[in-house]
Amino acid sequence: MIQKIQERWSELDDKKLKTICTEFSLNQQTAQKYINMSQEDIDCLDKPNNCKKRKTVMDDYLNIIFKMLRDKIKPAVIMPYVIKKGYNGSLNTLETYIKLLARNNFGIRLAPNWAYTFGYPNDVIVIKRNEILKCITTKNPKTKKNETIVEYLAIIKEKYGIISVLEQAYNEFHEIIMGDKPEKLDLYIAKYENSVISGFVGGIRKDIIPVRNAIIYDESSGFVEGNNNKFKLLKRILYGRANLANLFKKCYVAFKTKSVNFNLSQLF
Repeated sequence: MIQKIQERWSELDDKKLKTICTEFSLNQQTAQKYINMSQEDIDCLDKPNNCKKRKTVMDDYLNIIFKMLRDKIKPAVIMPYVIKKGYNGSLNTLETYIKLLARNNFGIRLAPNWAYTFGYPNDVIVIKRNEILKCITTKNPKTKKNETIVEYLAIIKEKYGIISVLEQAYNEFHEIIMGDKPEKLDLYIAKYENSVISGFVGGIRKDIIPVRNAIIYDESSGFVEGNNNKFKLLKRILYGRANLANLFKKCYVAFKTKSVNFNLSQLF
């Protein structure tokens, strides 16, 4: 085929690579490569390099898997058997090979997660980190805490001392924010700027003026921030589906429904 391409190229009066690509169904890069190949390069194609196949972790087990599939043994039984025989590679690799051998040789299509599922024994109590943080940072007495975490919190603190450090740092910051002595903020920053919460302290230092104002003044920006979040939520709901007029109507309805003088007909 390469020789035909070169002969065709030599016959063309108008040397356009697109002609070769169209006639031989090639892309431009491949066509250019074939045109520029010498006769020596073409002859070498009949003598491919004898590259030694690299041994993989699956080489010693492919025949075992194939024979077991041929004997109609369930793939879920094959996988632990191969591991028992000494396979020490990735479980994902073993799962993939069994799946491909079953599909390509026997037409068996395995469902997702056919091999194994991750889980915990029934006698193991699972406690997530975010649940622990939520427990130690909850100050509202009306908010119900996770009873399991409360029961084992002392054991967790004994095992992981960082929990006690975080709880103490949070309690001190909460006391400063809810108090009326902004000068304590500087002492807090100096105490924890090189600790595990240095990132949090860096954020306080960056926004030190707003944080101080939150301690000094009784006014809160919570109402404004809450409305901003509500506006952003409405904007995301209507993204790509409404124009500015409809966005205004949606926001107007959301914020005016409880108003005494609200009249829905005004929007139409």
